[in-house]
Formats: sequence, structure tokens, C-alpha cells
Amino acid sequence: MTGERQVRLQLGTRAVSVPAGHGREVLEYAGVTVLRVEDGEAVEQAWVPVGTCPSFADDEALIAAWHSALQWTRSPTGA
Repeated sequence: MTGERQVRLQLGTRAVSVPAGHGREVLEYAGVTVLRVEDGEAVEQAWVPVGTCPSFADDEALIAAWHSALQWTRSPTGA
């Protein structure tokens, strides 16, 4: 292991099944996955949902998750 760390951002959608009427309904929503990768292997991920018209709060949540991941890339391996 070389301890090489990367942060990857990926825009995508997630689907969740929720109770609706006499059954269930599947809802899809957009978001960004903040993926932490060490030596080519995914080690952690965070999902940050965003609305169809992203708000200031959506932007701030994504920036906070991205900043945390970037700080992780600079920390010593194993920390």
C-alpha cells in the first residue's frame, strides 16, 4: 500500500421506496456522492442530496463534505 488518496465527486440519482396509498412508491432524487479512495479502493462515501433547483444550503452541504474529504487526503494514512 502506498497510501495514495483521492477524492471523487459523482453526480447521480438515488431511489427510495416509500409507503403510498395501498402500496409503495419509488421516488428518485438527485445528489452528489463524495467518494474517498485509497490505493485505488473506495474506503468511504457520503451522499449529499440536492434539489432540482439547488439552494444555498445544498451548496454549503456539498462544500462541507468535499472539504472534509480533501482534509482526509492530507492526513497520515491510518489516521
